[in-house]
Amino acid sequence: MAAPALGDLLLDLLALPSETGEESAIADWLEHRYARERVRRAGNSVVVGGSDDGRPVVLLVGHTDVVPATDADRDPRRNGDHILGRGASDMKSGLAVAMDCFEDPVLRAGQYDLLLVAYAGEEGPHDGNELGAVLTAMPDLAKAALAVVLEPTDLTVQLGCMGALHAEITFSGRAAHSARPWQGENALTKAGGFLGELDRRPPQDVDVDGLTYREVFTATGAWTDNARNVVPDRFTINLNYRYAPDKSTAQAEARVSELVSDRAAVAVVDHAVAGRPRRNTGLVADFCDTVDAAVQPKQAWTDVARFSQLGVPALNYGPGLTAQAHQAGEYVPERNLVAARAALAAFLAGG
Repeated sequence: MAAPALGDLLLDLLALPSETGEESAIADWLEHRYARERVRRAGNSVVVGGSDDGRPVVLLVGHTDVVPATDADRDPRRNGDHILGRGASDMKSGLAVAMDCFEDPVLRAGQYDLLLVAYAGEEGPHDGNELGAVLTAMPDLAKAALAVVLEPTDLTVQLGCMGALHAEITFSGRAAHSARPWQGENALTKAGGFLGELDRRPPQDVDVDGLTYREVFTATGAWTDNARNVVPDRFTINLNYRYAPDKSTAQAEARVSELVSDRAAVAVVDHAVAGRPRRNTGLVADFCDTVDAAVQPKQAWTDVARFSQLGVPALNYGPGLTAQAHQAGEYVPERNLVAARAALAAFLAGG
């Protein structure tokens, strides 16, 4: 598809309301667009294609939902080389590129059996992300040879992803009147040493497949339930651990327990596992060799992890700008769509 047509497709997608939890309209639109194809739907997520003819399966993956719009990006439009609208970079530009490659008859007849996966709920809570439900409802997707997740990557190939663990670290004390604090034990001030350690702790670089991931422990919240004139007997910190993809969930949780030691109680409240990069294996290596782009580690969590859990090699590559994600006046350069489309098509056509 030529540049203006790709941009027009993106503008069509941007015009469809699809804030997280309200993706039914865009799901209906996709079902109608692909009415002559094999279409499967789970909730407000749509999977299109699949010939089961023995060719290796490649999944072209994008989420349909966006964060709430602002006045600066509520009305999709062109502004010079920029296409502006909520979700322009994160990630309807990636979805447009995936759709255009999927609809190309030459690529569809090529060496890979292409499936388009457009899923809802990525921007909301982890448990509401419908990709998990899609992969459960359609177990054949776990046989794919590669999943290309077209999240914004600034036209770089970003491999693997960090794991993300949230744990509540609760320090215990003994309540007392704040006028007589010596009669109690202040759980809040007991946490001071631990918070100081976190503040001084540098990121730890971890090499996986020749890529450097940076592990960090970060206190992202804290609370106590006592009145202002009471020495707190409980003080809880939310600890966010971002860990490299060389670790299992059990190893990550063990690291948190080791860090806290016996100073406080640890309760893991949310855990999104890491995704392995697989830089030197199979179609991931072929993609990196074919696409003329820098190869980087993904210093965040993305849905490549869900595919990694199933044994499906996966990578992040997309036209969107990471710095534009969730920004007011969100945009993507139209030339990025063209570049991403050409790169993806070159890989799908066999280099």
